[in-house]
Amino acid sequence: MRRRIAHALARLRGRPLIPPRIVMGHNVYVGRDVKFDWRHAHLISIGDDATIVDGTRILCHDASSNRRLGLTWVAPVTIGQRTFVGAESLILPGVTLGDDAIVAAGSVVTKDVDAGVVVAGVPARPIGKAADIDAERLAKSAKRPVFRTADYHRDDLPPEMIAELRAAGRSGGYFLSA
Repeated sequence: MRRRIAHALARLRGRPLIPPRIVMGHNVYVGRDVKFDWRHAHLISIGDDATIVDGTRILCHDASSNRRLGLTWVAPVTIGQRTFVGAESLILPGVTLGDDAIVAAGSVVTKDVDAGVVVAGVPARPIGKAADIDAERLAKSAKRPVFRTADYHRDDLPPEMIAELRAAGRSGGYFLSA
């Protein structure tokens, strides 16, 4: 009952509810509706500057054999520094995501992901390198509009900025910078 109340209060405040025994680095972003394996939270480790986007689920147990064998497999999940986990992804027990790894939205990660590797799909498979995506985005940012995040997230965006954002969005997108 206490946990339900805590979940409800966290949701009202717009913040995720983090299990008390989870090991979390500095400057970690956890989006809305991220679900941690509460009973095994002491086995979840998240590195500095990691990003875990909305709707992600992190599991440290697999009870698929419980009814047949009376056994549940339990294993840690480690998310490296600067790792990005896309929306609605599922990280299964025993998985380590290396530093700077990227998990595409909607992926189901069943195996370890090496540092700097991009994975996608069900099950997640390597599709590229984070460094290649970074280089591509830097090259694109030289040709596309870049807006300051602080200006972009204002509640009172001026009409001319809204028009500029819409035009940039229709013509191939834009970037936000710190």
